Amino acid sequence: MGDERAERDSTLSLPAAAVAQGSAALTRFTTWIVLIYVGFVLFAMLAAGDEPDLDVIVLLAGIGVLLVARGMPFVRDWGPLLIVLLGWEAQRGITTEIGQLVPADLIVGVERTLAGGVIPAVAIQHALRLPGIITPLDIGMSLVYLAHFVYPVVFAIWLWRMDRVRYYRFAITLLGVSFAAFFTFILLPVAPPRFTVLAGSPLPVTDVMAEVSRSFGWSAPASAYVHLLGNPYAAFPSMHAAYPVIVLLFLRERSRLLALAWAPVIVVIWFATVYLGHHFVVDLIVGTGYALAGYYLVKLPWSGIAERLLGREDGRIPAGG
Repeated sequence: MGDERAERDSTLSLPAAAVAQGSAALTRFTTWIVLIYVGFVLFAMLAAGDEPDLDVIVLLAGIGVLLVARGMPFVRDWGPLLIVLLGWEAQRGITTEIGQLVPADLIVGVERTLAGGVIPAVAIQHALRLPGIITPLDIGMSLVYLAHFVYPVVFAIWLWRMDRVRYYRFAITLLGVSFAAFFTFILLPVAPPRFTVLAGSPLPVTDVMAEVSRSFGWSAPASAYVHLLGNPYAAFPSMHAAYPVIVLLFLRERSRLLALAWAPVIVVIWFATVYLGHHFVVDLIVGTGYALAGYYLVKLPWSGIAERLLGREDGRIPAGG
């Protein structure tokens, strides 16, 4: 019981140096990854004879604000999550200007191999969806999908309050996985099941969430869908698979019970992405791989740094490792 209480209050007991080191690491990582990303995009666009989009300039301005506001704890700690949203928006207009659109036949072939000859999105919609009718399942799965940018932030707020050092590692992991995906979206743009017609191989898959938004006149969700979630070539890898897995891995560090409770939610999120026609199963598998790789690539070196800062001889780092 005493160990659990110490774990919950770890932020208060940690040396200030550990928190300062985590904050500085987050700022440095954010700065470098955004500069590399923007530099790559600008170089590729100029080489292709295209002018830089306003979104890219806004992203670069965002990192400038973050650097100027380093003395403001809230902006310093939460700026990187805003950078993720800006980065998500910035890559919308350049996926097909730089990368080569992957033929839908290739993805469909891989999907059939993985699923025993069927396309899960097609099979699930055929079995569960009622054409021309908006069902509670359609609405529920649409809301689950729209929560994509909500639950990581809610978890981050909780972690920021409870365990500041671990929050910095979570933010770096989320940032690293997100930008790794952004690079992939640009270099290998892949259309999801509902948009395969754009890649030369139409599938009988309905854009369920678009129909739900139109039927209810949901202007705000519809706007968010178009401007944040509607990139037709950002399917591979699936961040709807990666983000909940990252949350699961960090939840497991704090409480195995909470992690077990979160696991069924991941299954629902994954089901929603396939049912709505937003992802192939292969997108989910690769997205999960990105999450695992990002988590361990950040955790292993971080544990060594935290151990030196805390002066632990037994190597057990309750707050950051």
